[in-house]
Amino acid sequence: MFNKFKSAPNNVTTVPEEAAESVAPEEIVLFKEEEPAMPAALANPPNVTPNFTPSASQQRGNGVMGMLQANVSKPSILSEGFYFKGELSAKGTIHVEGSLNGQVQVDELTIGSRGQVDGIVNCKNFHIKGRFSGTATCEELTVTSSATVDGHVVYKTLSVQKGASIKGELLLAK
Repeated sequence: MFNKFKSAPNNVTTVPEEAAESVAPEEIVLFKEEEPAMPAALANPPNVTPNFTPSASQQRGNGVMGMLQANVSKPSILSEGFYFKGELSAKGTIHVEGSLNGQVQVDELTIGSRGQVDGIVNCKNFHIKGRFSGTATCEELTVTSSATVDGHVVYKTLSVQKGASIKGELLLAK
């Protein structure tokens, strides 16, 4: 066998004969790789959010679902305990768990089970799980079993679950 002790580099650790038991000490050599020192700037990087823009091939790879997800925005939420009075107009979705009083014009309005909206609503999709009172115009109206509607709603498509409380008028738009 070759004598590895003579040609071993500086970063070699050898195992004593007692630990090696049945193997001759000249056959045991452990190499300890030292990690290069990392500059302090890289060891503790500042809080930076990476700017990632998918390439054309990545965008094409996502197909239709990728295009749909790219066009979907996160909803704006009025949390429980939050009260808003006034005029609200936005592209996208508003989810209400608190109280909203006034005029609302959005693409989609969802009143959560603890939410309440009083006023005039104009939207494409209107989902009522909580309380609505006032006047609304929408294309698609969904009223769940926990909903209470008190007012006039004009719609093109209607879905009402058993147990919903409706006072007033639900009118089919022509």
